[in-house]
Amino acid sequence: MFSTFCHLFPGIYGLEIDFTDTSFFTSSPNRHLPTPAQVRALSKDIDTCPQPTPIKFENLNLIVKFGLYVKTAEALNLWMIKKVFHNKCRDSLGTMEKGAISDQLSQIMESLRRLEQDPSDQFIGSIHRQSLLDYVFIGQLITGPFSSTKEFNDWLASIYRSRFPNRYGYRNRCSLPDNGEIKLTHAELNPRNIIVSSFTPVEIVVINWRQAGWYPDYWEYCKALDTCWDDRWRKGYVDKVLQSHADAFFVWSEYCMVLGTN
Repeated sequence: MFSTFCHLFPGIYGLEIDFTDTSFFTSSPNRHLPTPAQVRALSKDIDTCPQPTPIKFENLNLIVKFGLYVKTAEALNLWMIKKVFHNKCRDSLGTMEKGAISDQLSQIMESLRRLEQDPSDQFIGSIHRQSLLDYVFIGQLITGPFSSTKEFNDWLASIYRSRFPNRYGYRNRCSLPDNGEIKLTHAELNPRNIIVSSFTPVEIVVINWRQAGWYPDYWEYCKALDTCWDDRWRKGYVDKVLQSHADAFFVWSEYCMVLGTN
C-alpha cells in the first residue's frame, strides 16, 4: 500500500526538503550544497531558457537541476522509487535482448502500479496531493487534485467543450472510462527515459520522474503512445508492458491537443 511509505516522506508538504539519507550527506556530513548564486554564475542559459541545463559540480560529485518547472515533487518521486526498488532494478534473463528489456520493463511497471492509495482517501494529483505535473497541463489555472476519475474526466472534457462547443469531440467523452482505478503513473514512459545499463544480464533504469503522480489508469498508456510514435515502440513494448486503452487514446489525444491552444 502507498500509505506504507507516507510516514517515511521527509517533510512532503514543504517547499524545501533535505534528503539527509542520500550519499551527498552521508559520505561527508560537513559538505554544503551550492548556493543559488553559485548555480546562477555557472549557468549559460538561465536567462534564455525556461528549463536551463543542469549544472555539474565535479568537486562535489553533484548535478544541480533548477528552473521554473523544477518541483520538490520530482525529488520526492525519485526518493520514493529508490525506497520501493531498494536502489536496484529487477533483472531478467532472455534469449533476445529486446525481449529481456520488455520483460524487465513490464516487471518495473507492474511493481509501480501495484502501489495503492488508501481506498477511503483517493485522489488524482501529484504524489503529495498537489496539482498534476504533466506537461500537457502547463498554463491551466486548475490542475487538481481531483477527488475521482470522473471528476478529472469531466474537467478535461469541459475545457474541450468551452473552446470548441460545436465539435463532436465532446460527445466522445464516454470513451474516457470513469470506473478505472487510480494508478501511480510515470507519465513520460518512452525510449528516451529508459537506460539499459547492462546486457549480461539485462538491467534497465527508468529515469525522468518529474511528471509522475496519481492519474487515471489509462494515462500511462496514452502518454507512452503520444510521446513516441515509433511503431516498434508500440508493438514491441507498449502493447506488451501496459494494458491497452486504444479507445481512450483517440479522445485523450484530441482533448490534450486543445490544452495547448490556450
